[in-house]
Amino acid sequence: MMTDQTTASQEEQRALSQDELELANQTRQPALGRLSDKELSDLVGLLRVRRNRARDIAARQGREARGKAGPKGTNPAAGNAGTRSKAEFLTAALDRATAERERREGDADPSQKDLAQKAAALKDDATNAMMEAGGPLHPNDPDADPGKAGLAETQRDAAPSGALDHAGELPARERSRERG
Repeated sequence: MMTDQTTASQEEQRALSQDELELANQTRQPALGRLSDKELSDLVGLLRVRRNRARDIAARQGREARGKAGPKGTNPAAGNAGTRSKAEFLTAALDRATAERERREGDADPSQKDLAQKAAALKDDATNAMMEAGGPLHPNDPDADPGKAGLAETQRDAAPSGALDHAGELPARERSRERG
């Protein structure tokens, strides 16, 4: 139904108001290419506001037509086809403007795929002086983690239950029997 044309179709001219049609025409080439970055951002903002308003009105009219909501005016809406088509045309214009803005930004924000490929290439090319033919780190590496070997020699200063006297060796149930 909607194609990327250089001029608005008759359906689009019928569905959009004059202001909305001017905004939509600005999202077509060559007018889109002549916009500055600030004007393009302003256009995207205006289109988003108009699109959201049309979408909300279409949803309300649809609820009224189905009898799920009371009428906003004196009569309930009979349908929402016109407002839905307006929202679709504004969405298409917003998509064109957003695509142009993303095209202008270029590689400013690399995609997740690009970042993953870069990380994989760095990993493949990495040469660590402490690595020996892909083996583990050299034992004399100052940054190497000593591991848990040092913990085996340490002894607990407290009883397993957390008590600090001889009663810590007794199970808690026996200690409570002795007190009672």
